[in-house]
Amino acid sequence: MHAYKQMFLPILLVAIIGCSEPNKNSADTNSTLAEKETQVLPKEPVNIEETQAIVLLSGLPTLDTTDSIAIIELDPASEKFGDILYDYPLPKLDAPMHHLYYSPNGRLYATGLGTECSLAEIGLVRNASAAPIISSFDCLDTKGQNVGEDIMWHSVNGELYMFVTFMGGTDLSHIDAGSVGVFNAQTNEVVKIIEARKSQVAEGAPYIMYPHGISAYGDRMVVASTIHPTIATEVGNTVTIINLNTFEPIETIVIQDATPVGFPSSPVEVLFVRPSIVENVPPAILVNTMFGFETWKIPYNEQDKTFGEPIKLYDGATEGTAVPLEFYGNEKELFISHGIPGVVKRYDLNQLPDLVSSGEDIKAESGAHHMIFYKNSAGRQLIAVQNNLLNLGDAADNDPTDTDFIAKLNHHSVTVHDLNTGERLGEINFKERYKKGIDNIEALFGSGFTHHH
Repeated sequence: MHAYKQMFLPILLVAIIGCSEPNKNSADTNSTLAEKETQVLPKEPVNIEETQAIVLLSGLPTLDTTDSIAIIELDPASEKFGDILYDYPLPKLDAPMHHLYYSPNGRLYATGLGTECSLAEIGLVRNASAAPIISSFDCLDTKGQNVGEDIMWHSVNGELYMFVTFMGGTDLSHIDAGSVGVFNAQTNEVVKIIEARKSQVAEGAPYIMYPHGISAYGDRMVVASTIHPTIATEVGNTVTIINLNTFEPIETIVIQDATPVGFPSSPVEVLFVRPSIVENVPPAILVNTMFGFETWKIPYNEQDKTFGEPIKLYDGATEGTAVPLEFYGNEKELFISHGIPGVVKRYDLNQLPDLVSSGEDIKAESGAHHMIFYKNSAGRQLIAVQNNLLNLGDAADNDPTDTDFIAKLNHHSVTVHDLNTGERLGEINFKERYKKGIDNIEALFGSGFTHHH
């Protein structure tokens, strides 16, 4: 069993038990968030491929299925809803691929949760009939960095770089592992490894540990310290600011209040709110804490480039939610997924960096995680939510996979909802239909309008 799966078993069990009875939540270029901000949702005629998505699927070993990249139909009004239109088998690796990202020029990448392929480029092309296919899957040289998580593209002094967080850093045996890889955006070559282990820097100096979420504005980048990939007791409670002029960490900020499950807060995803998202917005960093169940705001003074004291905006322990995960958004709203009980909360984009509700929760399923936004063939605005944290198995629940998992965070499904009303229009359960788990969902060719991280 891969160590990243082992990591979550004891911690998430406590998280679920702890949440079961709540107490009465500029010119920069960031392809995971900003490069799509100027796109406008297409008018008629509707692009038929807009209702198709690309997904990462994990094989369930005792069901004799294997990992793959697939293209699926997501229009609930289509007779092909839920069909796999194309399936590309992946090589056998020590852990699943985890997350898909498009670069500013449309190249497709994936991070991986293991050591054999922690970062890959995927050839998504069209064949002679103009149908989308996968032409290649190439694992990239990370110079020893492993357990890849998030990717961000950002311009520094006029040069575009690809930044990747690696929770395992350059050596998984380090109890304070973690690094940020800086890659040439054209050649995929490592330019620099940003690594500042807590045990190797002076006391009180900034450090990087188990980095997961990543976001940037101007010459400041933020990464979140989440959890050691193999040592379940080592959990972070900080975010670290990196100076992009020097590629060096300059400040580590503690993000923690209560500990509802007895572990540190585990900041997971971060979003640097900035004027390219909301005009004239006061810049600030939003932080989701996976085991703190909270969302925080860190104000940023752009004039003197200083960060203020963190402010808690949402407390899931009192609101009945846990394991907040992703930040996504469209041209009007910010969406935050909460793995327990499996909802997506929505907020007015123009009210950022504060969280002002813009509507009722979208009720997805346990493990609500990644999402995409698109129109169906009739022009109806939709949101698809992937409901799965990690593909693990639970023998006690007669889940015929090879390892135990926390069932409440792995529904193995995608639910499709009307974006305006939240009404559920359809569900695809990949375990039941294809004997696979779903790790990630992304718009085909990046057609969906979305802010991310």
